[in-house]
Amino acid sequence: MLRMALDVNWKQHLTNKEVYGTLPRATMKIQERRMRLAGHLQRHPELTASSLLLWEPKHGARTRGRPALTYVDNLRKDSGLSETREIAGLMADRLLLRRHINARTLKLP
Repeated sequence: MLRMALDVNWKQHLTNKEVYGTLPRATMKIQERRMRLAGHLQRHPELTASSLLLWEPKHGARTRGRPALTYVDNLRKDSGLSETREIAGLMADRLLLRRHINARTLKLP
């Protein structure tokens, strides 16, 4: 899409690094917004989603094949933390969460 906006022709043989430069990836923005939403929900216990945010099923078996990612799995990957309690503690403090998000999203791959 950016190639079309910048009127870059395929004959110019520009790499993606040359075209996109220092623009952050879309996945980084999605991770940032997912973490911000989860932090907002965690800090508001009156919302129904607050109690369901870090819920993990303790019973039943998953089906064969690659297990589907849950929201908690995505939060673990986004935050870099492994324990659900650590994630809940991070999201309870707004300033700490903001610093953590900024530190993770400012790293360009």
